Amino acid sequence: MLLQDLWFHQVEGVLIENVVASGGSVVVRARTAADQAACPACGTVSSRVHSRYVRRLADSAVAGRAVVIELQVRRFRCRQRACRQATFAEQVDGLTFRHGRRSTGLQAVLERLAVMPAGRAGVRLAHALALRAHHPRRGRRLSRRLPQGFRRRRRPGLARAA
Repeated sequence: MLLQDLWFHQVEGVLIENVVASGGSVVVRARTAADQAACPACGTVSSRVHSRYVRRLADSAVAGRAVVIELQVRRFRCRQRACRQATFAEQVDGLTFRHGRRSTGLQAVLERLAVMPAGRAGVRLAHALALRAHHPRRGRRLSRRLPQGFRRRRRPGLARAA
């Protein structure tokens, strides 16, 4: 129960199966606990499970160790015959987002790092926090997802490096 509160205190509907710490990483194996999910296309609630799969999410580091959440999620069949989406994967509010390979918490941290004025400083800070970050140019992918007011602006007159 302590681990449940520690990792998923802001998330409901996730149960921790076990936690394995080895070398420089921590793997948290968890599963969803909800009986049903709503279709993202039509909003119909379904409990018909189509299949299950394991989703690997990078999460914020703990004690200098990288954290990976192996979350078992389900694909549901939409009950609405007229719906354009026959099956859909369940999402966990506060933990996952569609097509995401990071937890929402880690995504928020990386978005903040992406808008730092000095990109290389952000990469160094990410490494100090044991987060996986890349060259500053790749941070543009993250900053494109931000609202317009938070994006870094280019200074006029600077040529784009090829």
